[in-house]
Amino acid sequence: MQKSARYLLFLMICFMMIAANLQAQDIKVTVTTIMDPLPSDSKDKLRNFAQQVTEYLNRSKFQPPNKILEPEYTVEVDMQFYFASATGDNYTVQLFVLSKRKIDDASLKSGAPVSSPMFKFLDERVSFTYTNSYRFERNDSRFDPLVSLLDYYAYMVLGYDEDSYFVKGGTSLFQKALDICNKPIADKKGWTESGGGSKPTRLQIVQELLNNRFDGFRKAIFEYMWMGMDSLVVNKRNAFKNILSSLERIDRVKKSEVKYYNIDIFYDAKNTEIAKTFENYGDKTVYDKFIKYDPSHRTVYEDAQRRAR
Repeated sequence: MQKSARYLLFLMICFMMIAANLQAQDIKVTVTTIMDPLPSDSKDKLRNFAQQVTEYLNRSKFQPPNKILEPEYTVEVDMQFYFASATGDNYTVQLFVLSKRKIDDASLKSGAPVSSPMFKFLDERVSFTYTNSYRFERNDSRFDPLVSLLDYYAYMVLGYDEDSYFVKGGTSLFQKALDICNKPIADKKGWTESGGGSKPTRLQIVQELLNNRFDGFRKAIFEYMWMGMDSLVVNKRNAFKNILSSLERIDRVKKSEVKYYNIDIFYDAKNTEIAKTFENYGDKTVYDKFIKYDPSHRTVYEDAQRRAR
């Protein structure tokens, strides 16, 4: 082999090694379980559940195969499974999901990771069958009550994350979540049927995001994060302006819709962050806007307004 050819081969191998190292996991999940209401035999059957769910989600690839992922951009996700009841190997569960993503410049300045909550949701209508021999295998051609649930929320948190870096960047991921909802499902409760209560179904959440009437909301996510939170340590004045602009944009969408599930999800995740961020804004009256935009978290904003300077 000629010297130039060997050198070219060497460069190709180096590039492939670098690319392989950059193919980090999509999400880093921490799973906790609460099983207090269950009898001891049911608890024993679930002894490997948290570990198996963690391993499944952390080893799976949910982003497109051609997407290069850098390790520091792994999306962190907390999942808490509250097992309410058990009938044999069938479980009724409430699932709490919280995803976070790093704010880069703030992390560099502080010398420690600074994270921003992105997707926060309590799913009150979860049911599935599980045994110790359960095989966690992805199969896009069929629906599985447990694996499809995990896949759905993986796509949702990644879609929210992508929307924060690019305008409507999470569309393909949200479409994957919608595809799961559209599969033939025997027990539709929580998927396409509400089963009572005020919480939206999984179908309703993702359908809303893919509806062009919510384009303004998704653009606001980008404006709030990339032009706002990510820019605070670079140009605080412009960052404040962009955050306020994003919240005004969200409010316009809210006023035009009868239901706005994702706006509620946004404020459930962001209310404490918004309140804390503006404590040094220099104008306490800004909190009056937040109370108007998000009255369900009024006390959070009022407490911050008293502390604000």
